[in-house]
Amino acid sequence: MKAIENTLQGTGGQIDLLNTLYGGSSMTRMETEQEEDRLVITLSAPGVSAEAFNVLIDGTKLVLYTLLQQRLAEDNQALAVPMFLRVLDIPTFVETEQIEAVQEAGRIRIHLPFKSGENIRRRIEIQKWF
Repeated sequence: MKAIENTLQGTGGQIDLLNTLYGGSSMTRMETEQEEDRLVITLSAPGVSAEAFNVLIDGTKLVLYTLLQQRLAEDNQALAVPMFLRVLDIPTFVETEQIEAVQEAGRIRIHLPFKSGENIRRRIEIQKWF
């Protein structure tokens, strides 16, 4: 019985992986909203666990990506297939050290707090020179 279970589990994983490679995966949705004191980026993908999402700060860049990982039964190695990748510039008015990611209800929310005392929205008066 154990051999049959291993075969079915391995075949199911291969089918899932091939389905993803050939476009059968659900698309990751990214939404951005501005709150009073921060920007919030929300990532969600039906059927994808929150553990598959990754958030990385690389200098002035925010790297968001999702990997589908598949264990290979023969030698216990893992195969990772990228499903989603976005590289965003971190705005100068965001406090980079305070960026955090929170998992909630099957989605990831990345909070980018504004630097204290900085107002990012203001009207610029157009000067008349002539």
